[in-house]
Amino acid sequence: MKLPAGAVIAEDKLTHYLLVRHAHGDKSAFLAQAGYALENAGQLPRDLRSQILPLDAQRLESNEFGQYYPNTRDTRRPKRRGPARSHHLDHRTLVGRHEVRYTDPGHTENIPMKFELYTDVALTRDLPEHRLRRGDIVKLVDHHMAPDGTEGYSIEVFNALGETIAVTAVPASALEALRGDEVLCARPL
Repeated sequence: MKLPAGAVIAEDKLTHYLLVRHAHGDKSAFLAQAGYALENAGQLPRDLRSQILPLDAQRLESNEFGQYYPNTRDTRRPKRRGPARSHHLDHRTLVGRHEVRYTDPGHTENIPMKFELYTDVALTRDLPEHRLRRGDIVKLVDHHMAPDGTEGYSIEVFNALGETIAVTAVPASALEALRGDEVLCARPL
């Protein structure tokens, strides 16, 4: 199947997440190596549209919040100005792993969110299919509404070195805000 022709990346995803330095799970330094910065933020979605959307994709996984597709791009020969390794495009999310999250465009517009996007929160339950445990820190990268009205978020999970290890969607009830009386820790996967 082909990726949706109308796929876009929300401007706030570019200007508040992808092209802005983050202490943990930063993507801006990598994208800067390919020539992308806040000053030319519009170039990244144009390049992704021309390089990623024409590719074939097969469904990898799905849940109540949408479907995930692996990338089929040959990353050994990046095209002009494109990232040197694989990245993915959908209507709201760019992630640095082999999955893409698809939802209906505009599906969550003007719906209040429990958590602010592009912030860190903790899991309130284990996600064994992704080797994640209650208390693991995740980054919120998108907001979704399931057909039954359940609020959910796409999350990106990083290892201790800031490399993406999982991208999935969970209900808002599987997340909680970080608190000042908590300490971050490391554990083996």
